[in-house]
Amino acid sequence: MDSNLSLLDQKLSQLIALLDESREQNAKLRARLEAAEARSHELTTQINSARNKLEQVVARLPESVNLS
Repeated sequence: MDSNLSLLDQKLSQLIALLDESREQNAKLRARLEAAEARSHELTTQINSARNKLEQVVARLPESVNLS
């Protein structure tokens, strides 16, 4: 009986350790995801700004300029 309780206690300790490790990994992944989403938003903003500037330049080109 004592060996069964000891084994159960050991398994429970392992399970708790795995749960703690999983929570730590999840927190790190959440932080990385937040950073990636922020960078994605930043890059989208830069792309939109570049597109607007390019459209303004193209709009100022004379009609006779051939772009191809």
